[in-house]
Order: sequence, then structure tokens, then C-alpha cells
Amino acid sequence: MKKFLTGLFCLVFAAGLFADEKRDDAIRKGVEYLRTQQAEDGSFASMMGTGPTSIVLIGLLNSGLDVDDPMVSKALKYLESQVQPDGSITNPRVGFGNYETSVAIVAFAAANKEGRYKEILSDAEKYVRKYQWDESEGIDSSDPKYGGAGYGGRMSRPDLSNTGFLLDALDSLGAKSDDPAVQKAMVFVSRCQNLESQYNTMPWASGKNDGGFVYHFFTDDKMPKGMQDGSLKTYGSMTYTGFKSMVYAGLSADDPRVKAALAWLAKNYSFQENPGQGQAGRYYYFLVMSKALKKFGHETFRDANGVEHKWAEEITGELLASQQADGSWVNDKSNRWMENNPILVTGYALMIIGNCR
Repeated sequence: MKKFLTGLFCLVFAAGLFADEKRDDAIRKGVEYLRTQQAEDGSFASMMGTGPTSIVLIGLLNSGLDVDDPMVSKALKYLESQVQPDGSITNPRVGFGNYETSVAIVAFAAANKEGRYKEILSDAEKYVRKYQWDESEGIDSSDPKYGGAGYGGRMSRPDLSNTGFLLDALDSLGAKSDDPAVQKAMVFVSRCQNLESQYNTMPWASGKNDGGFVYHFFTDDKMPKGMQDGSLKTYGSMTYTGFKSMVYAGLSADDPRVKAALAWLAKNYSFQENPGQGQAGRYYYFLVMSKALKKFGHETFRDANGVEHKWAEEITGELLASQQADGSWVNDKSNRWMENNPILVTGYALMIIGNCR
């Protein structure tokens, strides 16, 4: 029996090493693909603004590359060149100041070796905090926009995705659950949940009442025709974003918002699609799913049928199976949210694998 158990342990150990080798090989191929895609100025897909460069940087740093790696160093210098007088890190022509600055904060925070980006991070933090909807815009918590964040510039209306990016940025800077900006964000996040409660008394909240999250909600007078019954669309990537936000805010497992979100996620646990959106945003779904479950701190996730899933292994397996021959990843089934761009999606993929390691 002892020999059998020893042999079994060796097989399991060997299988783990093989899985690690496959993962590391996929990372290496992804990194090498990105080396061929970097522009002379250090950027990646800059026609889409600074966001893709920040996402690629986070993926590279999560993959173990050092800040002094030539590709990483060049990309960081490009981002430095995009720092604006108001502290934002953005291409002003794109008009996505809040989004671009939030993801750049995460990148610079990961690269903040020996405090070399301390001043940039301090100014950028002031910028994103300033443009969160709150009393500084002359509104209070009764306003539907309160606590939310939008793209910025000409698209400043708040949504859950950008509010989630804001919270990621604050978390990377060490913000705690009792941080005023985090708690303000939870006012908006709670209103994005299809759950009628003391935290969400919006007119549409009692529509589906399924516990899932929506990208954006409408007030009574602005709700599109056909949605007056509250039937706003809940889907996977937004529900994981909402759940992740609640983890940041320190909500307990007994909170009705957390219970309802977990029930929705358990019922819709899937790797075949972004639940509620089909193939649209599938890699973004993996990204927020991996970040949320990592922050949640559980190695397994139980679905509605009681099956325990080793989520990190399953997500990594899906990514290894979908890597292209040139080392990139791309959503070849949907171009929505720019997932037909292999540079952006390869950045996502490296971030996701980093979350799962």
C-alpha cells in the first residue's frame, strides 16, 4: 500500500509539473508574439488609446517579466509620455480618461520598483478619485449616478465596467474596504444588481430580481421603450465585476447582495460563453472571473448542481486550448468590445493566466 501511495503521489506530482510546463510554454509564446507587435514608440495598438498598452504591461509583469526587460521598459516610457498635466494617463483625443488612467495605474503600480513611479501614481490617483461621481459634482447618494465612474471626457456617464476598473486601480494602490471611494462605489454597484433591496430601490430593480448585474441602468424618464418592466440584461462579465466590487468593499458572505450574486454565478457557471452574451466578451469575462475568484480567496467554486470546480485550472485549460499558432489569443467568434484584436486579447490572456497561477 505504501508503494502504491508513493507511486500515486509521483504520478500526481509529475502531472502537475507537466501542466506547469504547458502553461509556461503558452506564456512564453504569448510574450514572444507581443514582442513582434510593439510599435517603435513602445505602445501597443495605440489607435485604441493607451488602454491596450497598459493591459499588455499588466499581462507581461504578471508573467514574470522584469521592469528592465526591453519590451516592458519601452512600454512604460510610452505610458509616461501620455501623462497629462491633470494627472490622467490618456490619449486626450480618445476621451477615455477615467478608463485609461485606471488601467494605467494598475500597470504602474505593478512596475513601481523602488518607488520610481510614486509621483505619477499619486497624481493619477487624485485624478480618478476626482472624477468619481459624488458630492464634488454637486450630487448626493440619492442621485442614481452617485459613486459610479464612466469612461471620462465626452462619455462620462457611469457604468459598472468602468467603476470596476476604478476599484481595481484603488486596490492596486492599497485602498482598504473602508476607503470612502470604495464605499461610495458600492452605492452605484448595488444599483446595478437586479435585486430589489434597501440598497436598490430603482424603478427596475424588481423586474427579474435574479441577483445578476447589468452594465448600466436607466432612470424612469430615460429608460428605453420595452424596458420599463425592469428587464435589463444581466450577464456573466458584469456579475463577476459586481461580485468583485463587493469583495473589495468587504461585504460578508451573509449579505443578501453577495448571496444573490453567488447564486446567479453558480447557476450560470460556464467556460463556453460569457453567460447572457454568448461569445461576445468571452475573454473579458475570463478576466473579471479570474480576478474576482482570486480576490474571493477560494480554490474551488461550487456550481448550482453542487459540483466543485477548480476554477483556476479550468480557466487556464480553456486558454491553453484556444491559443493561436503564432502565440496570440483572439476572439474569432465575436468582434464586440474589440476582442477581434489579438494584441488586446493576448494582453487579457496573460493577465488571466497570472490571476490563475
